[in-house]
Amino acid sequence: MRLLLVAAAFLVGLVAVPTRAQAAQTRHNAVINGVRLTYWTSRPIEAADVPVVFLHGGPGYNTYSFRMTAGKALDARYPMVYLDERGSGESERPWRGDYALATQVKDIDALRRELGVERMVLAGHSFGGTLAVEYAQAHPERVARLILIDAAVDLPGALESWMQTLSTQFPKAYAAAGRSDAGKALRGVPPGDRCAQARARMAFVGAGIATLPDGHAFHDRQQFHVMAAKAEQERLDAQSGLRNTGEIGAALMAPTSNFICYTVAHPERLRMPTLIVVGAHDGAVGVAPQRALARRLPDATLVVVPDSAHFPYQEQPAAFMDAVDRFMARD
Repeated sequence: MRLLLVAAAFLVGLVAVPTRAQAAQTRHNAVINGVRLTYWTSRPIEAADVPVVFLHGGPGYNTYSFRMTAGKALDARYPMVYLDERGSGESERPWRGDYALATQVKDIDALRRELGVERMVLAGHSFGGTLAVEYAQAHPERVARLILIDAAVDLPGALESWMQTLSTQFPKAYAAAGRSDAGKALRGVPPGDRCAQARARMAFVGAGIATLPDGHAFHDRQQFHVMAAKAEQERLDAQSGLRNTGEIGAALMAPTSNFICYTVAHPERLRMPTLIVVGAHDGAVGVAPQRALARRLPDATLVVVPDSAHFPYQEQPAAFMDAVDRFMARD
């Protein structure tokens, strides 16, 4: 594992400079794996290309804010593809409500065939990181490189970070949750059962958030370290006109689903060069799970961005681009 802790003083003066003229992103619609999916390309994708395919977070978010920020620089460097996942952004909501991870992995491979390429660089942010890892485990021969950006690679580990955010930033809400039924239930969970702990911690945090005047304050604290970046992210979200319906999240977090227990099952299959980028203040997926995954991979580079949380490409764009460019330039 390679570790790069980006120095804040260096980043202030670093500016991403496009290497060629910027081309407009082109919108595409195609029925892929039985669902109409919308995706954008930075230029026509040729059979010999190894495009960078970006998968957004959420679940149920969209690619717009990434395309309008980091995408502008990436488009000038690499053949880029940005996918609005099924039921997200401008893509169709499947009438059967099928949002299983295995189905979405099939979506990604069907997109690869639609593009006409043999291999891809998969880049996933947050929940998109989950999808990128799942695809790379299922089809390692199709993934030339893997880029994980504040990726949801260990949900039980992420819930530990949620607990820490509640206890340190909202101590009164944490204390109230401890007195609730959710608090009693959490104390009764066997310490070795990570899946049961994750479910109990989710309920505990929910009980704490319910006592706050504004529940959004908790998630804002998890996801942003630079408040100006939060305002810009909200501006872009409003500009997009897109909304997360919550349908995918509800499906993945249903009582019959085990997504809350998700962790990377077969790290030994991830032998491709892998970049793991995480904001040092990320409380949404946590820094510790990213470090743990990097240690388990044979060719991983871990970049901890010091003044960012869950959106390093928004909070420290120069640092993000530097990490990607260094990784992509590796032999």
